Amino acid sequence: MTQVMKGVRVLEVAQFTFVPAAGAILADWGADVIKIEHPVRGDTQRGFVKMGGVDTNPNRSPFVEHPNRGKRSVGVDISTPEGMEVIYELAKTADVFLTNYLPRQRQKMGFDIEHIRKINPNIIYARGSAFGDKGRLWLMRPDGHLAYRAPVSNADDLLGYLRRVVGKANS
Repeated sequence: MTQVMKGVRVLEVAQFTFVPAAGAILADWGADVIKIEHPVRGDTQRGFVKMGGVDTNPNRSPFVEHPNRGKRSVGVDISTPEGMEVIYELAKTADVFLTNYLPRQRQKMGFDIEHIRKINPNIIYARGSAFGDKGRLWLMRPDGHLAYRAPVSNADDLLGYLRRVVGKANS
């Protein structure tokens, strides 16, 4: 594979699949991707033993390996000032910062765009969330129960649901 990203350093503070998959592609293309994980449990997705009805091996799960291939992993407790100092030191030498934490969490913990750009004004700051920028979307179903949808990945399902709700309300 062509190493078009060779020489580019990526700092990834993300969990699950959505943004880590982007980091994996950058690693495939030659980037040096440093993934930050919790020092004890790692990426939260590592703890899943069943996904979509499929049993996984907690020591070697494709749900973790696929979006994290080709990366270096560092255990850092980003909830502590010492952990954030490590993030800031790594951000000084990074070309790209990837995250999928939501805005409030990024700001509270100190790795929002303002904090990271203060340390490295030239860094490319990329964020993404499968749930959009505001998080999960909760809807009231016609039976009175709450249901959540992921507005980005289930947009067609969400529109169909809203059409059914509006249609029942107007009949």
